[in-house]
Amino acid sequence: MKYIRTRDGIYETIEGFKPQFEDMVCIPNEGLTRIIKQADTIEELCDEFVVAYDNENHNHIVYGDLEWTITKATSSKINYVIYGAIWTDKGLVYVAKMNDKGELCLL
Repeated sequence: MKYIRTRDGIYETIEGFKPQFEDMVCIPNEGLTRIIKQADTIEELCDEFVVAYDNENHNHIVYGDLEWTITKATSSKINYVIYGAIWTDKGLVYVAKMNDKGELCLL
């Protein structure tokens, strides 16, 4: 697994990563926290995908599927940025941003 999801974020793991205390890991500024899920891609760990349009209204549209998000964003004639997001106790938090190659990269 390349990435882990905790209550407050998504983190890239290092080679040979093994959770501490079975399903717990120590995250800087978070301390010891539970691993909710592990995956090979950031997309698998995101709850939602957000298209942020660069227009007068600064519209943001939330979708649950990345492919659909890309389809809707590219069909518009407005500049946009796609974010991967997770639900936390602080609300919807952006954890990744799509780069020019169409890959989600952690923020």
